[in-house]
Amino acid sequence: MRLPQLLLLLVFMLLVGGWISSHLQTTAEPSAARPLKVALVWVPNPQFAGFFLAEELGYYAEEGIQVDFLPYQTQKSVRQQLVEGEADLGIDSPDQVLQARGDGQELVALAAIFRISPIAFAARGELHMESPADLQGKRVGSLPDGTTTLMNALLAENGLPQDVIERVPVTSTLDAFLQEEVDVIPIYIMDETYILDQRGIDYQLLLPQDYGVDTYGDTLITTQSMIESRPQATQAFVQASLKGWRYMIEHPDQALAAIKPYMHEDYQHPGHQEYLLHQAAPLIHTGLGPLGWMQANDWQRLYEDLLRQGLIARPFDIHRAFTNQFLDINN
Repeated sequence: MRLPQLLLLLVFMLLVGGWISSHLQTTAEPSAARPLKVALVWVPNPQFAGFFLAEELGYYAEEGIQVDFLPYQTQKSVRQQLVEGEADLGIDSPDQVLQARGDGQELVALAAIFRISPIAFAARGELHMESPADLQGKRVGSLPDGTTTLMNALLAENGLPQDVIERVPVTSTLDAFLQEEVDVIPIYIMDETYILDQRGIDYQLLLPQDYGVDTYGDTLITTQSMIESRPQATQAFVQASLKGWRYMIEHPDQALAAIKPYMHEDYQHPGHQEYLLHQAAPLIHTGLGPLGWMQANDWQRLYEDLLRQGLIARPFDIHRAFTNQFLDINN
């Protein structure tokens, strides 16, 4: 009499076990075999060295993840690629995270790669610019990115109206500046300064952080849905990437050799590569906290700047815009 009952119990347990197994498979984090797609804010160059090193030195593989670096898009921002699901992670300026949040798009900053922003404004030497007040009436090159946001914040912080300058749309090259079509142009102090110096161009730099506008530079960002659906992959990417950046800081010469295959055609000159890498290091490793660490007061200050400029559609809690949870505090 007990044998049929035992058989029924065994069948029942097998069915329940199969359902549990199936349920766990469908709700578990997606397979690490699916590569993480990473959108870059510019063409491949030493600005992204830590990420390329993490790939080249096998740090991503050690974490069990595959990574695809997406080609730079001139017509679609990193923010758009993330929101539309074309990318899982991206590198962009922090203002893009805050503006997206204000628009109801749940982007989240995972690490401030550049703890000090490399963005500056180069002015023609003969203009003898000494402060933002000297921008009045000048032709300023304007790009559809975070550099324009930073210029707006610089003007506002120094009591200047937004229409005090003539905004001239430019490309991401120095052509307009070299051809004297503009008086001032946004640059990266670790990049375009090399070209200007090599050409013997006389220029002066306006550094926003010297005039009350201090913000992070390149920031690793993702979506809230990515964090919730693939937390393990997100943490693996963050920690492997920061390991790559640590290697760059501690072994700059070896790092240069390792990233050469990744460089865009515009960044093939060894002198340019070396200059960029060495200029970037102190902006990344400031000695204040772990690599990538972010602070609420820094985000709050930028948030208030953007609010004053009318660039945040709806107020929100800035603590939702960033997280340090994936960082290794010992890095």
